[in-house]
This record gives sequence, structure tokens and C-alpha cells, in this order.
Amino acid sequence: MTILRRAAVAGLMTLVLGGAAAPAATASQTVAPEPATGITKIWHVTVQCHIVRISDNHVVGYERADGSGNTKTKALNNAKRNVPVPEGHRKRHCDAKRWW
Repeated sequence: MTILRRAAVAGLMTLVLGGAAAPAATASQTVAPEPATGITKIWHVTVQCHIVRISDNHVVGYERADGSGNTKTKALNNAKRNVPVPEGHRKRHCDAKRWW
């Protein structure tokens, strides 16, 4: 308990005096390399949606579209936006068919 209290007091004093509280590196500790900046994963997805006629609410077919984004959610939303919907119709039940 006293070791933890000493570490807390030392860290608090370092912050009060305006320094940064950084633990001293020992031989057993290793420093992880920083990730490369500017490299991001680009997700791609293919979705398939039902095309529904609004007048009688019947499914008249399916349409597919591709999309991409920095996250899976952004890629899925982009693909859903890219689905071509004819006038007088709407899309529903869009399912992700392929991720890469």
C-alpha cells in the first residue's frame, strides 16, 4: 500500500510542479512502436437491396451497389446511397453481400 501511495504522491507532485508524469523505463519494459501516420484501412462492401413499388408495396426486384469508407459503417452507408432506385419505388432490407 505504501508503494502505491508513494507513486501517487510522486505523480501528483510532478503534475503540480508542471512536469509530465512519465514512468522511468526499466530493462523489463519495452516501448511499443508508434503506428504509421497517414495509413488507414479502406473498407469496401457490396450491398443488395429490395426494390419496392410504392403504389402496391410489392417487391419488383433487387439492385446491387458498391461502396467504400474508412470504417465498416461508412462503407455500408456509402453503398446504400449508391443503390439506384427508379422513380415511384423505394429500397429496403439492404444486406451486405461481400466485404473486402
